[in-house]
Amino acid sequence: MDKQKFNEDSRVKIPAILHFRRLGYTYQSKIKANIDTRNNIFVDVFKKAIRDINGKDYSDAVLDGLIKEIATLTDNDKDKGMGFYQRLVNYNSIKLIDLENPLRNDFRVVSELTYRGERDEFRPDITILINGIPLGFMEVKKPNNQNGIQKEFDRMKYRLKSDDFTHFFNQLQVLGFSNNQPYDDGAQILLQGSFYTTPNGDKAAYNHFREEMKIAVNEYLDDNDINNVLSDNNIMSIKHDTEFIDNLSPDTYTNEFITSLFSKERLIFFIRYGIVYVDSLRDGLNKHIIRYPQFFGIQRLIEKLKLGMRRGILWHTQGSGKTAFSYFATNVLRDYFQADDIITKFYFVVDRLDLLKQAKTEFQDRGLSIAEINSKNDFATNMKSPVITSNTSQRGIYKETMNVVNIQKFSDESTVDITGTKGVQRIYFLDEVHRGYKPKGVFLANLLGADPNGLYIGLTGTPILNDENEDKSDRKKVKRKFKSTDLFQDYIHKYYYNKSIADGYTLKIKKENIATEFRTDVKALLGIPENKEIPPTMWKELSSEPIFVEQLCNYIQKDFELFVDVQKDKSLGFMIVTTGSEQAEAIQKWFAEKGNLKTALVLYDEDDNSTKQEEFRGKKDKETGKTVSDYYGVVVFNMLLTGFDAPRLKRLYLLRTIREHSLLQTLARVNRPYKNMKYGYIVDFVDITEEYETTNQRYLEELKADIVDEDDSTDINNMFVDVEKIKATIKKLENKLFNYMGNIETNLEEFRRQIQHIDEKTLREIKGDIEEYRECYYELKMSHEDTSKIPIDKLNKAFYEVSNRINLIVAERTLSEDDNEVDDIDYSALIVDFFKTGELDLDFATEDDILAVIEKITNAFSANADKKDSTLIQLQKKYKDILKKLKYKADTTQKVKHVLKELDDLYKEIQVLNALNNNLTNKYKGDDSCMRVHKRFREAYGDNLTDVDIYKIVTEVIDTMFDKVGHQAYPTSSVIIRDLLKPVRNIFRQYGYTLSPRQVEDIIYLFIEDKYEK
Repeated sequence: MDKQKFNEDSRVKIPAILHFRRLGYTYQSKIKANIDTRNNIFVDVFKKAIRDINGKDYSDAVLDGLIKEIATLTDNDKDKGMGFYQRLVNYNSIKLIDLENPLRNDFRVVSELTYRGERDEFRPDITILINGIPLGFMEVKKPNNQNGIQKEFDRMKYRLKSDDFTHFFNQLQVLGFSNNQPYDDGAQILLQGSFYTTPNGDKAAYNHFREEMKIAVNEYLDDNDINNVLSDNNIMSIKHDTEFIDNLSPDTYTNEFITSLFSKERLIFFIRYGIVYVDSLRDGLNKHIIRYPQFFGIQRLIEKLKLGMRRGILWHTQGSGKTAFSYFATNVLRDYFQADDIITKFYFVVDRLDLLKQAKTEFQDRGLSIAEINSKNDFATNMKSPVITSNTSQRGIYKETMNVVNIQKFSDESTVDITGTKGVQRIYFLDEVHRGYKPKGVFLANLLGADPNGLYIGLTGTPILNDENEDKSDRKKVKRKFKSTDLFQDYIHKYYYNKSIADGYTLKIKKENIATEFRTDVKALLGIPENKEIPPTMWKELSSEPIFVEQLCNYIQKDFELFVDVQKDKSLGFMIVTTGSEQAEAIQKWFAEKGNLKTALVLYDEDDNSTKQEEFRGKKDKETGKTVSDYYGVVVFNMLLTGFDAPRLKRLYLLRTIREHSLLQTLARVNRPYKNMKYGYIVDFVDITEEYETTNQRYLEELKADIVDEDDSTDINNMFVDVEKIKATIKKLENKLFNYMGNIETNLEEFRRQIQHIDEKTLREIKGDIEEYRECYYELKMSHEDTSKIPIDKLNKAFYEVSNRINLIVAERTLSEDDNEVDDIDYSALIVDFFKTGELDLDFATEDDILAVIEKITNAFSANADKKDSTLIQLQKKYKDILKKLKYKADTTQKVKHVLKELDDLYKEIQVLNALNNNLTNKYKGDDSCMRVHKRFREAYGDNLTDVDIYKIVTEVIDTMFDKVGHQAYPTSSVIIRDLLKPVRNIFRQYGYTLSPRQVEDIIYLFIEDKYEK
């Protein structure tokens, strides 16, 4: 009998499965499927696909050995699936996947495929099979589900930590999650939208995907496909429901995401080129997946190559992963040119020694072989040679070579004769191309002159929009405009900070002015009246004076200690950007002799800079997992203002004015995501607001074709908040919360009653306003401002009340939905709220009695070991009906007491059911899987077989199964069915049943599904 359920199945999952059909996937039923239980490989599908893509008729024995090889590779609990991944994508005599011809592979989706370990199991909503191998899955939730998409992320934390599932996640490559809603880019916590990741232990990072190159999809769905999927999922009754039909559209948020991520050629690209293992000394082994801006940057690069482009700029904001882009691009470009029998040689060009060492480390960590070029002679030899230096790892896997070049080694004019090296394409990634790569610059001129046919890819988050240069051929100074694109022809792809912040790759920045008391002290020192501002030029004049350095360092130390206290995180670090090297040395000396915070001084491009940087970045303690570093701060003048990536660096003290693109580069030192930090912070001593606004507007103007219809994430006010703006924000919030602030400050109980009947949308707005108010309090406190008039304790309690009320509304909504899912919902808070707001004259014991039985019922449902039991499903429905009655119909004491009795009776029914299950389990010596099999037998044959008969049959089948296949380490389903077909038929004959071969197979599969695989 069909079960009519209007939940995530009908609203998201089934439409999503049908959308996969629309994309050309086959729907794979689990019924009678031959599934190898070690890795959930669909054996028959696998064998046919492997034969097809390799063009050879391999024997079953060979292919069974291949399945065993996969199981062995994925059993490694140390390599996060690297061994299997290398086997999947690298050359081998038997291909597991056809990477060069994506459409030759067999693509299928499976609904609710169970992944079983020794003690635990999970069932993704949709599993993606390529050639019968589970290589991805989709988890979907209905819109506005409780806890949003975070609910799935929390489940993933548990799964990824479980040893039971390690071998499955070592095999899976691309995972998707969606609750069929748009992204909420203003939210601090991700609650809605569609995200993707690759398994990486408990460090999985969830990425947005914003489509930039629409894929055409035919809306048509075959009626037979719809019937097949609905029937297999036992949900035919929703076929003509309006909600279901609407969600079949290819334009729903979930379906568009599936198109973007799981279209056949896209998915193969992600598997082939978009996954990398990064093995670093600092963080150990991690598995990363390509970010969508990197993916589209590569797609645009290939497009422009086909149109003849030889020089272009990748404009990706700081912190968005330009080095990672270079790595991913090398593999794509290698194959692109190899198709025309052209050899590729890759060069990564930097202009600082510390960046050269950093680049070497990052590429080595990603598995590339490194050839470091440090002299003109080395460069000339390398350029003239068509040979690609390469190594092989211990696994025999080919390693691409990256030639890392310090361009400053080539200051003399020179040329390199590269004749005789036809058939070689040299590709240059020029790091931080906004710096030192101008047309008249000798370094780049030499490089371009050495290889005029090279492919040059400039990397920057801040391209030069214009500049002022001198024409030294004339004595007069001539100003002219210069843009980065004058040299590099065009932008390859653009990805500015507004999107990077929305995607969570970088943080917003908050700017704080120095405290008023410090300004007053400095003015007194300079003899400047309090009503006058300090001229910027005077900062430098005073900067190295001992009395000023004393006051400055004391202020910074106290400020940072307060910052750490407010953030409750002692692992955070700071940077001081000084007015000059003399001031930097004076500050370093003060901290070394008088300070409580250890700092590192980095002034010049010296050999020990890399060591200082690594020590400042810190290392993770193996026992606690926390970042540990001897340094709290780093003191700089011009060094480390670009290219320095230290996520723990979250507070920057800016003591001098910095112009244009250099300013944005400097501010980006604190914008890397770190733990739960929401912002990076700038303490602004020189008032950079006007310079920032001017520079930012010029970049937005350059980007205007790419930010049409963008939301206010491009607004400067959202990036920069100083003290005065915070105070203005508080006034705005007090006005928005005017009707509530009186009760928040004086009577929280009245405030609770006040919000009792407000709709969810308004409540969420109030919650957001209170949260912003609290943030303003902490920002003012960190700015050393008076916060005594802000009722922070009352705001915290009001925030809790509003949050609780929203949760209650969500619980009410789930109560009214037509499904029987009760395990994840805490209804006790809803009951408490009912009594608080009701007008019933009940004694307190009655409320406590109801809450006590609610807790007992919740625990009893959770303890039931047979979730498919029809009686259990009926009791879950009955439970929701009773709660509805309590909420909406129990308007007298007598009615409430009647509901309490119904709840008591329900609890007794669940106890009886659980006791029956337990008794039956005990009959099978504690094996609850036998209990479930016994009950399925009872449902099918109970009219003619007694429980005693069923017990004997089940016991005999289990004993026979043990005798026939118990000695096999990993018997496949087909082997079990083959060996048990005749014995099981004979067992049933003893009890008067003559079964057809298909009936016997169904019975054996019942054991496999809920006994043997368990």
